[in-house]
Amino acid sequence: MADTRALVLLVAVAAAAASCSLLTPAAANPATVPDICRGTAFPALCTDTAGTQAARYTVVDSLTVLEMQVDAFAKRTEAARAHVAEASRTASPGARKALDLCSSLYLDVLDNLGACRRAIGFKDAVTIRATMGMAAQDMQNCDEQFKQIGEPSPMKLFDDTLVEMSENCRSLSNMI
Repeated sequence: MADTRALVLLVAVAAAAASCSLLTPAAANPATVPDICRGTAFPALCTDTAGTQAARYTVVDSLTVLEMQVDAFAKRTEAARAHVAEASRTASPGARKALDLCSSLYLDVLDNLGACRRAIGFKDAVTIRATMGMAAQDMQNCDEQFKQIGEPSPMKLFDDTLVEMSENCRSLSNMI
């Protein structure tokens, strides 16, 4: 009888160990940046901007890809601010005023990205989506200034990409 109980206990322990190994398939089949980016609004942009940073991370999951996207978003926003300064040199007075507002809006975007980074630390998807919504609105407000003065926006390509990046961040926030 004791041998039977020991055998049952051994089988139960073996079964528990086997079921635990079934609970951790991520180690056997890790996700890649393109796998995760497929679930975003703009997968190619997500892969292009996040994929270059993937080597810095030991684990690639939706949270780390979101961090990569926010980092890339900040770099692109800084590039947009640099372009504002360059475009201001040759802009008309009305466009220069609009560009000044755009520069201020990009600073707001950087503030929102700071809040987004803090929210990522708490896995606060609601705050991440809210900050990304505010960032997208800032880019649209920049372009709207040029519509009001009847001039093409020299920031349009930057703003379009940044809005797409904000959409990707929102998509990724739904995965955490």
